[in-house]
Amino acid sequence: MIIKMTYRYLSCAVISIALLLTGCKKLVDIDEPIDTVTSAKIFSSDEQADQTLAGMYSQIVSTDGVLEMLNGGATIYGGLAADELGLSNGVQFAEEQEINSNKILVNNSVTQHILWMSTYKTIYTANAILDGEAASTAASLTRTKRIELKASARFFRAFSFFYLTNFFGDIPLPLSSDYRKTIRLKRANRSEVYEQIIADLKESISLFSAPEAAVMGKTRANKVAAQALLARAYLYIQDWDNAENYADQVIDNPAYKLESLKNTFEPNSQETVLQFSINPSIDVGTTAEMKHLLPLFPLSLLPVADQALFLDLDNYESFLPALTPRLIVLEQLANAFELNDKRKSAWLDYNASPDAAPYFGKKTYFANKYPRSESDRTNFVLIRLAEMHLIRAEARVMLSKIDLAAADVNLIRNRAGLGNTVASTQESMLAAVAQERKIELFAEWGHRFFDLKRTGKAILVLSAMPEKQGVTADGLLFPIPPNEILANSNLTQNPGY
Repeated sequence: MIIKMTYRYLSCAVISIALLLTGCKKLVDIDEPIDTVTSAKIFSSDEQADQTLAGMYSQIVSTDGVLEMLNGGATIYGGLAADELGLSNGVQFAEEQEINSNKILVNNSVTQHILWMSTYKTIYTANAILDGEAASTAASLTRTKRIELKASARFFRAFSFFYLTNFFGDIPLPLSSDYRKTIRLKRANRSEVYEQIIADLKESISLFSAPEAAVMGKTRANKVAAQALLARAYLYIQDWDNAENYADQVIDNPAYKLESLKNTFEPNSQETVLQFSINPSIDVGTTAEMKHLLPLFPLSLLPVADQALFLDLDNYESFLPALTPRLIVLEQLANAFELNDKRKSAWLDYNASPDAAPYFGKKTYFANKYPRSESDRTNFVLIRLAEMHLIRAEARVMLSKIDLAAADVNLIRNRAGLGNTVASTQESMLAAVAQERKIELFAEWGHRFFDLKRTGKAILVLSAMPEKQGVTADGLLFPIPPNEILANSNLTQNPGY
């Protein structure tokens, strides 16, 4: 049902996805309602290929803060499943509370629609682009555009497979848009998934390296983004040499550098390897990060003297909804920052409460990597250079290059206003890298949840939290949507569900 359901409502998708960016203007007039998904007519010219690519990006980003895996879902649900984020109102969002407690019910609609279905929709579109390009014999579809189509589709297919396998474990691997080839797929094991991720990314890098390849900006899939994601994939499968090698390639690229904390997430940041850009004239300019991680009104926007009005006990209750984000940063994460770590003031904010009962001055922390400003945000970052330094550091530790690993860790620490690490052994340096990943990458793309799982520390860390008492290894994988299993008897459920 993975592809069957997606196929049903996307049978004309690759034709019509450009509508997401171009209003009601047709991409191309087509008579066939079903076969058009892979029809060569879609790719009869560079212009039509451009519209199809634009539609894929718009489909991924979605609009007005709507959650999908690749538009905030990985960040939010990875953060809830880890020790980063909590719900300000768990009763109101019961299915998300299941994720927060790591006790997900099998029919959870968040895991089914936001994480599973939306991501397979992206994979379907990527496959349709690959199939359509291969079927096109049009001379007006240039080699340069063919390269971009294939390289971009391969990248986002790999990106999607990466997040699916890290949330769900073994997953089906559809490599065609023809539902007849994918409707009965079994789950591929994790090693097979990573083999496909690596193959897609290597092919994407090769295509983007061709002399005819256009230079892609940071708001589109590009060679450096593929190198960066490949470094991450190799880290996750513990191929330390390749993780170091591909992180090296990104770090050594002179187009990228670590920015100041203030500018790290800005649209013009040289630290950004890949970011999504939102069209404010179409999408009303609200990213999922802003909508779900930030309160409507951060008190830090006001002078201290003016904050007293909102913290007056008689007024506070009426202001509380505007002062409380839907997703809060857990106090234990706020307390994990070292003294004088500038990331705490730059990327973490809080709204205070009245000193009197029943609030007692409790702080509500929230992620502030995308702070509100006079004009709403039009970007959010997928991959950035700091992660590459931490990938290289971890790989170097495992390769017994402790001093070189320390150099990478110190770059991240010094940027945050901290002194050099005192770690000097493999064990202490691994702990130092883990700490920097926890602080540097919080509320970004589920890094913390995945780190806890891949390093075998998830049960130890999460079971110490009151809301996660009784967490088991089975609870670290999300359930395969039961309607998919009903539609495809070759699919099996994860243990414990």
